[in-house]
Amino acid sequence: MPRTAEPETPVERPGAYRSRFTGALEALLAEKRFPKITIGDLVGRAHTSRRGFYEHFDSKEACLLALLKEAAATGSAQVSAAVDRTAPWQTQIRQLVTAWLGVVDARPAVMLSYIRDVPLLDAPITADLNHDAYVNVVRAISAGTEFQESGGAALSRVRALILFGGLEKLAEDALRRGGTVSAHTEEAVESALLLAS
Repeated sequence: MPRTAEPETPVERPGAYRSRFTGALEALLAEKRFPKITIGDLVGRAHTSRRGFYEHFDSKEACLLALLKEAAATGSAQVSAAVDRTAPWQTQIRQLVTAWLGVVDARPAVMLSYIRDVPLLDAPITADLNHDAYVNVVRAISAGTEFQESGGAALSRVRALILFGGLEKLAEDALRRGGTVSAHTEEAVESALLLAS
């Protein structure tokens, strides 16, 4: 009688187990503020153990930073990909701002936690958090040949910081009021165009 093959146990890809915790944290942030979230909440939502958590993170703050770093990397890549670098500079700015607003609206709890919770963490903990992810994207776009040849000016780091600092405050205000950031697209685009002109 031929032997039947035993079903293979699925193997989680590297980082998948770790992402269970960051995903659990993101879901919890939609329900309550970060200071109120416990390790017990995290392991319960991730359906795993405290031991598993501490194999990947030293603290809930480290888990938060991993979530924020992943969100910044993913979001800045989405924003960069949304911009047609051959379009007129005004169109590129519109695409950039619209894409950023969409990223925020897709993950509002992450943005609110970044705005509210990161300033409360110890500076050494946040040292490797890439605060410039979006600043670097807009500067790379504005440094492009097509952007400048169609009349746009390369944005200095200061102008890019002002742009995203303003967008972050807009996001904070809209999300705290229970609205969407993209409801303010036109005003956000107009402001960004003024900075880039």
